[in-house]
Amino acid sequence: MRDGMKVIDIHNHFYSKPWLDYLAQRTEAPQFEWQTPTSGVAKIGTSTPSHVDKPGDFDLKARVADLDEAGIDIQILSHTCPGVAELAAKESIEWSKKINDIFAEACEAYKGRFYFLATLPPGDIDEALKEMERAYTELGARGFQMYSSVEGELVTEPKFYPVFEKAAEYGVPVKIHPAFQPLTMGAMQKVGLPLQLYGFTMDTTMALTVMLFQGMFEKLPGLKVIHSHLGGMIPYMMGRIDTAFKRYSKEICVDCTLPPSEAYRMNVYVDTLSMHVPAIKCALEYMGIDHLLFGTDYPHRASGTVEGNLETLDKVGFSKEEKEKVFSTNAMKLFKLE
Repeated sequence: MRDGMKVIDIHNHFYSKPWLDYLAQRTEAPQFEWQTPTSGVAKIGTSTPSHVDKPGDFDLKARVADLDEAGIDIQILSHTCPGVAELAAKESIEWSKKINDIFAEACEAYKGRFYFLATLPPGDIDEALKEMERAYTELGARGFQMYSSVEGELVTEPKFYPVFEKAAEYGVPVKIHPAFQPLTMGAMQKVGLPLQLYGFTMDTTMALTVMLFQGMFEKLPGLKVIHSHLGGMIPYMMGRIDTAFKRYSKEICVDCTLPPSEAYRMNVYVDTLSMHVPAIKCALEYMGIDHLLFGTDYPHRASGTVEGNLETLDKVGFSKEEKEKVFSTNAMKLFKLE
């Protein structure tokens, strides 16, 4: 609890020890290198886009202690990158099932404290659909996570469409998370900038923009998408996106009737991961209070610390009712929590 309000963290990650140990024994990317018994780095060649420096990344007891200290009541667990999308199809299918089983066991062990978004093997859509059904109907998944791109292809490619179709059918959200190897990785590495900056946010922004230009939310009216990291760049570029859509809509999406700004505001939710008060205010003014969700990126620190993200929200100027929506009410409705 914080200021007498329940707090639900919808953007956080759990690697699990079996997954990290598996990556540590791999001889090709993706790999993980244990540097101490409780810390290490994920690697693509010489790049280290992801770090593990808190036991709570793979130890539930340590995680619960951290949450208690921060005043966070519930987490919607999701996997992170490097994820199964970087594996060959057979391994991806196998590990998707293992990870979802691990998450379901965590939710069972700490009932009401954890819920989870299912991991899917994007290299085999038929198997992904089977795992969606198993995770949702048997394991109790509250939604699904897809990466913004897979092996150089945006998640908006037609072959991925059935995943969004099934999520819309179930009435649960899909969270679009940055890919471990974003499409702009080469350019970012060339100039020496960390991928967590524009690489990650650009990847999700391109994916959501294509969804809007394809009219996906009109074709699938039940689809709800969570756009990670305060909506990437979209809330701040929407005027330009609308203008481009008007100019090129005949070439890009002949079936669309809703302008991107309207479709996004109606169907997309953004977490508050920004650590920048003016950006959160911009998203609030455009999106409205009902589509903002609290997230921490725990245990990673590219989006700031848990404490820092909580303190940032205190500075936005939310009313008590608005803050309660961001902290819990919106998430409870979206994920159908009791």
